[in-house]
Amino acid sequence: MWPLLALVFLAGALVLLRRRDPEPVLGVYRQPGAWYPLKYALVRVMLYLRKRKSLRDAARRGDQQVGYGQTRHRSIDEMEVAQPLSEHAKAFDAVFFIGTSADGCYFVLGAERRKHGIVNGLCYLMTPNTGLLCSSKLPDTVLFEAQDDQFGAEGVSAAMLQPMRKWRAQFDGDMRSEARPGELHRVRIDVTFSSEWPHFNFDTDLHPAVLCRALAREPWSRRYFDNLKNAHQTHYEQMGFIDGTADIDGRVVQLQMQGFRDHSYGDKRDWELMHRYSFHMLFLESGLRATIGVICQPCTGSVLETGYVYSPDGDVQPLEWCDLKLYQHGEGGTPPVDYAFQFRAGGQVYTAQLMEESRAEHYKGWRWEARLVERFLTCRVNGVPGRAVSEFHYRSTDGRPQLPTDPPWFRQVAAT
Repeated sequence: MWPLLALVFLAGALVLLRRRDPEPVLGVYRQPGAWYPLKYALVRVMLYLRKRKSLRDAARRGDQQVGYGQTRHRSIDEMEVAQPLSEHAKAFDAVFFIGTSADGCYFVLGAERRKHGIVNGLCYLMTPNTGLLCSSKLPDTVLFEAQDDQFGAEGVSAAMLQPMRKWRAQFDGDMRSEARPGELHRVRIDVTFSSEWPHFNFDTDLHPAVLCRALAREPWSRRYFDNLKNAHQTHYEQMGFIDGTADIDGRVVQLQMQGFRDHSYGDKRDWELMHRYSFHMLFLESGLRATIGVICQPCTGSVLETGYVYSPDGDVQPLEWCDLKLYQHGEGGTPPVDYAFQFRAGGQVYTAQLMEESRAEHYKGWRWEARLVERFLTCRVNGVPGRAVSEFHYRSTDGRPQLPTDPPWFRQVAAT
C-alpha cells in the first residue's frame, strides 16, 4: 500500500504543479489557486500558534493581550490616548465617529493626526430640515496648527474622556450645503460618544476564516510577507451611543443617535497602497448594529472581508463571510445607489438591502491620492429597517480634486 499511496501523492503533486492559477479579476482581485487549500490550512495553523504564544506571553508578563508586535500595549488604556507619531513621513493616528437616528439625522466626524501639526479633518451633518451639510473646506481635509497630542484643528475636535467608555466630539465653524453649494450655515456641534460594550480589535478579534481566505489567495514570497509586516496598522472599533446638540444658525437640534467610533494608528498610512475598499456601518431599529467591510490592498490582500455584528445587548460576533464583491459594486468610480448583499456572523446569515439618500466626497493624502465617497443610506436587514453610513474608497485618478483654487500650502508641497 505504501508505494501506491506515494505514487498517488506524487501524481497529485505533479497535477497541482502543472495547474495555472486563475487570472485576477480585472487584473487586481486574486482568486483561489491550485495551492489554496494547503495555504489556507497553513495560515490557520500559524494564526492559532500566534494567538497561543501571545496569550502565554501576556500571562507571563501579567498584562493584558492588546495587539501584536510593535503596537502591542500593556493595557487597553494605553490604546486610547493620542499615540506618538513614528519617524516615517506618513505616520498617522486617527479617530472617527458616526451616528444615525431613526428620524433621519446623520453625523460623521474624523480627525487624522499627521506630522508637522497637520490633521486630516472633516465633519458631515445631515438633518431632515437642512439636508446634508459638509465642513466648508471639504473636499480638502488638510487642517493646520494642530497640537501634537490632540485630535483636531480648525474647528474639528475629538477628545477621550474615559478610556473605552466616553469620548467628546465637537465642530465649530461654517458648513456648506451639499445640494446648494453656495449656501453656508454657521454650525456648532457638541456630542458625547458613550459605551459600556466591548471594543472589536482587528488585530485579535477578526474571524480566522476571513484572514485565511485573504492570505491563501495571494502568491507567497519573502517580499509579500515583508509587505504584511510593513503595512500593518492597529485598528479597533466600538459601538455605543451619541448624544448632544447641533446649533445650526441659532436653531438647536437635539442629537440622540446610535453611535460608532474607531481608532487607527501605526508606523505609516500610505494611501497609494490601497486600490479600493467599501465599509458599511449598519444601525437597525431593533438595536442590532454591524460593520461590514471589504478591502483591496494588492500588496497585502486583494480581497479581505472584515467586520462584526453587535446584538442589542452588546454581544459581539465576528464576520464569517460577506458576498459583496468590490469589482461588481462601483469599480468604475461610482458607488451603487440601490443594492444588496449577504453576510454571516454568529452562525446567522443576514441579508442587507440599501438605498442611498445622499452622498459627498473628500480627499486624503498629500497629493490627494485617496478619494473617499461618504454615503448616507436607509437599510433593511432581514426585514428590519434602519440607517447606514457607507464609505467607498478609490484611488484618485489625477492625484488631487478639482478645487476652485490650489491652497498656498499645496503649491509649496508640489514645488518640492
